[in-house]
Amino acid sequence: MTVSSPATSTDALDELAAKLADGANAYDPTLYLARARAYLAQAYPDLAAGDAYRAVLLTDYIRDYSDEGDLLLDDSGVGNSGREEEGEDEEDGEEEGRRTDAEEFYAATQAVLHLRRAAGQGDAEPLLEQLEQDSLLLLVTALKEVGCDKQAGEYARLGVQRFPKARGFREVLGAAEAADKGNGGRARRLVYPWNSHEPDRFSAEAVGHLNGLIVPRSSDCVEVRVVNLPLLSEAAEVLGETKHLGVFAKRDIVAGENCMREESALTVVTDPAEGGLCEYCGCRWRKEAVPSRPKLVLRLPGDAVAEGGKERKADDGEDDAAPAETFACDLCAEAEAEGIEAVVPIWCSPHCRDMAMAKYHPALCSRPIAPIHRAALRQSDAQVARSSQPGGAVYALLMMKAFAMALTQGVHPLELEETKYLYGVPPVEVLELRIGWGWEENVRGVVGILEALGIDVFSGKHPSLSTEVSRPDWWDTWVVNTLVAKFRGTASGRLNAHGETEAAAAHTLYSLVNHDCEPNVRWECAGIMRFWGVGGEGSGIAVKEGHELQSCYCDNSLPYKERREWMMGCLGGACMCSRCLREEKEDKEREKR
Repeated sequence: MTVSSPATSTDALDELAAKLADGANAYDPTLYLARARAYLAQAYPDLAAGDAYRAVLLTDYIRDYSDEGDLLLDDSGVGNSGREEEGEDEEDGEEEGRRTDAEEFYAATQAVLHLRRAAGQGDAEPLLEQLEQDSLLLLVTALKEVGCDKQAGEYARLGVQRFPKARGFREVLGAAEAADKGNGGRARRLVYPWNSHEPDRFSAEAVGHLNGLIVPRSSDCVEVRVVNLPLLSEAAEVLGETKHLGVFAKRDIVAGENCMREESALTVVTDPAEGGLCEYCGCRWRKEAVPSRPKLVLRLPGDAVAEGGKERKADDGEDDAAPAETFACDLCAEAEAEGIEAVVPIWCSPHCRDMAMAKYHPALCSRPIAPIHRAALRQSDAQVARSSQPGGAVYALLMMKAFAMALTQGVHPLELEETKYLYGVPPVEVLELRIGWGWEENVRGVVGILEALGIDVFSGKHPSLSTEVSRPDWWDTWVVNTLVAKFRGTASGRLNAHGETEAAAAHTLYSLVNHDCEPNVRWECAGIMRFWGVGGEGSGIAVKEGHELQSCYCDNSLPYKERREWMMGCLGGACMCSRCLREEKEDKEREKR
């Protein structure tokens, strides 16, 4: 069954998006609140949560600075922080408890202008209190509807404390406490009606572009074609057929032959400073060390890396390769030395350094992004150990890299060459099709990424890069959802000796190789994504001319039930390949005996 949004509803959302993109309107909490309500009415609680959160942030900023006397709710002035003409010492504003975040204060000053206009000649305080209550209640409602019961309960509890007379918070709190306390929810998996960036992947133009520009960089023996695949469900049922792209052999590919080699700038390493991996391509320039967990902390001159109580030099031990020429960013090193939580990238070649500089590094340079890398380092998910997909915290690194590429190149995140043709959602929405959705992963954590990159969370502007990016819709929740769906469906991950994800990447051609639990090609991503025909050298033909290349998206030694569980996210449902169906049938026959 398919669904579509009425044209009038889409028009209303388009109108609100246009208003929010118009200068100072980006700081109007009432517009975010209005669009959140429209999203909720159209069964997009995930998108409603994103807009409601921005409304909550703006009203909180106004409240905080007005309570501190730095901002006045009437039109008589800015507040204490704007009275430099009275001789007030600048340092007096640094007293304990005083907020000094320039971006937050600017957003508050812009938002309060909208509040004053809405209040007219009346008192703005009641209007602010009502906006605070409405924004928080809508956030709570949206989180409950999308299935994030834990976060809905947390914010509902806050609402009960701040607005004890409001009934809505108590109702949601009671429902959330009675529900499953899982962190994640489920959201619709679709190409949004207003998404004009998703290409017609099955058009002759798109296939021609892939075969003319993307494929030749990686292989001379394969080509991309349109193929029909089953539309899967979590209940191990085929809901119908859907078009996909696939990779086919233009000639026989023999077993053991390296048939594809693909490089991607959308590659991330969890510890670019200490992990021994090139920050651009992910290749190992130093053999993996076995010591303690890598750290992203400032090392003072003369400090030694301790291992077992001994000082360790870079060329000690058998675990390190011979010193190779590497390249680092001096500006990032200076920022780290000054106490900024920057990350100093290491590149393994002039090519990688130059590509990083051209594609994304200017947006990351000297920015406080180390906490985002540390979060990925801390992740240790048992699911990753047998899956070709990275874990949730690593998606934040891919998101940050995509945002940095968009800023540096002046291209919408969904128009990047590295993201445009990645498969994330089917071309037609199916009601039963859902994708995992997390409050931290899809909203709150993304706000942290934007702030770390210096992007205004509301206007979308970046103050220093030469490329003028001013549209807030570049960073909207629906864009994030689309990118996360693409990453979940196509990104690959690589583990280190500790069982942690050390690198992840999204490769266009790799993403087009479809799954089968009895694959005819295998892949390995040691910096560069490589594919080989299955079987040892001299064992015959792995893929015949005209046949489709198929790889396994997980450890194919697992039983079919576990394979289906691991691949549910990337396939969009339970695997229904011939091997899974055969093993399922055999399992049911054994149960009958």
